[in-house]
Amino acid sequence: MPPDKRLLQAYGAELRRLRNEAGLVQTALANKVNCSKSQISEIERGNVEPSSDLRTRLDQTVGYGRLQRVWDGLTGSGRDAWRFEVAELVQGASAIYDYQVLVFPAYLQTREYAAALMRYGAQWLSEEELQARADARAERSQRLTAASRPRVWLALDETILQRRYGNPKTMRAQFAYVYQLAEADRITMQLIPADTPRHPGNSGAFKLITTDNEPDVMFAETPHEGQIITNAVDVARFRMQFAALQGAATSPEAALGRLRDEMKRLDDEVA
Repeated sequence: MPPDKRLLQAYGAELRRLRNEAGLVQTALANKVNCSKSQISEIERGNVEPSSDLRTRLDQTVGYGRLQRVWDGLTGSGRDAWRFEVAELVQGASAIYDYQVLVFPAYLQTREYAAALMRYGAQWLSEEELQARADARAERSQRLTAASRPRVWLALDETILQRRYGNPKTMRAQFAYVYQLAEADRITMQLIPADTPRHPGNSGAFKLITTDNEPDVMFAETPHEGQIITNAVDVARFRMQFAALQGAATSPEAALGRLRDEMKRLDDEVA
């Protein structure tokens, strides 16, 4: 999977900083690494991806290991995931296998549910920032669920249905949104009962993202952001983990029944 332009811009900015630190103009650096000045300029602006050989020469000339560490950190397996990158991976996927513990995944959130999560989970956001992010999340959600792809398989911890974010009306609308998608076969949802003694999901939320033309990717979530895993062995292990979650989960029909029950409880609260 080629690096996103914003990752190339981050690498280019670091190259520019190190070149200036070394007291070199672009022409001088280009002469030292056997390329053109325009190529250095394009790399620094994040417009082109440098070849492996050129990255090595740049690192040997001005990076002394730092440029390679930056590149590995931005593009390697196990690297920190950028928020925009995960959203774009999901948008371009053919299938998603998603395990969630605390909340419904971002691409299945209503605007009000997303705003409630961010209001109490990211209290440093201004109201303007919060509303803008909630709008963007809801727009991505509507765009994805209106399409025929990706196919989505959800394994949710049952306690998600018992959690209340915002108010009963917000939760009722969120449950109804997911219920309609599941009933229409747009998504497949299963629940892992909270009292399952051999719960295979204690390592935290993750999603496996499958595309038509690229290797599978795994996104392991953390309280802060998460990591992108591309190593084939690690991805295969999490496929096994997702299969174990499905084996411990209820049937999709039973999950819909549980969701209906919670919607009825919320109807009473809203009334």
